[in-house]
Amino acid sequence: IDEFLQSALPTHNGGLPTENLSKTIAPYHNTLSEIEDEVLKLKSQISKIEAERAEMFENSSRRQKDFDNYKSRTEREREETFTNQVSNLATQMLPVLDNLNRALDFAADVSDEKEKEFQQFFQGIFLVNQQLNEVLEGMGVTAIDSVGEPFDPHCHEAVAIEETENFPPKTVSAELLRGYRIGSRVIRASMVKVAAPVQPQTDGILPEKTENSNDTSFETK
Repeated sequence: IDEFLQSALPTHNGGLPTENLSKTIAPYHNTLSEIEDEVLKLKSQISKIEAERAEMFENSSRRQKDFDNYKSRTEREREETFTNQVSNLATQMLPVLDNLNRALDFAADVSDEKEKEFQQFFQGIFLVNQQLNEVLEGMGVTAIDSVGEPFDPHCHEAVAIEETENFPPKTVSAELLRGYRIGSRVIRASMVKVAAPVQPQTDGILPEKTENSNDTSFETK
């Protein structure tokens, strides 16, 4: 600071400082010292503010992350609760739908004479069945594909093995009770028959034994 003041003050006689130099620069010296102290204080305050800002940013990021996790968890819980409620309601409705499907299957096997007699009745069953399926679809409930599909233990329940040439082995050859799901959750597995290769018929005949197949005799010399 002293060197700065000396270079800044006017000089006489070939560069020599004026008389009473110390008295002259004393006020400036004190002022610059105060300024220097203020600069140090400002630097300290700036460093403190920057540290506080970094901490606030870190806390804000942490809170935002916690909020996002909370929001995601709440959304999952809400969806799970909704799915559980829909699943319980659909489970209560499925027996009614099963009976309607059985009635429609019966209607398909009715003779032409009977069909004319019960046509209006069966038409009403068909409409109720259609409306109930639309309600279930609106709830996100869909039927599980079964016949012709590869057997899947997650959504199919095998109740019988059927030897057949009409379907590849380990595929579903018949559906005895339709299954339903909500998204990836199975409400009720389909009860199915699983195709197996047709085994050749032997009619109980055992293969003939070759003569002397059990003969262990040998010649002695």
